[in-house]
Amino acid sequence: MGTRLVIVQKWEESERGFGTRPDGYSLHLTEADRETYVKEYWDGMPDTAPEEYSRPDGTPYAAEVDEVTFASVQASKNGIRSYDRKLPGTGGTDGWIPSRRPIG
Repeated sequence: MGTRLVIVQKWEESERGFGTRPDGYSLHLTEADRETYVKEYWDGMPDTAPEEYSRPDGTPYAAEVDEVTFASVQASKNGIRSYDRKLPGTGGTDGWIPSRRPIG
């Protein structure tokens, strides 16, 4: 069994009048796949900013994932998106890192 490394890109949601919040992450086999995924996302957006949209957040980083997740990324065109707030790996060096302890 080899190493199952992917590129993780965190995303942030922006909503007019409410601000921003974490909006999951995308996983990619290569940096080129990540760049293409982000470009295709922006190419699909309207010319003016919508009331609510997502955007990449923070510096991408490499993380190891389980076999099922890796197979899903391999089977995708340029990557997959998850809205989970539990990030793979370390969470990177910048941007948001979800709390690992319960709130309350």
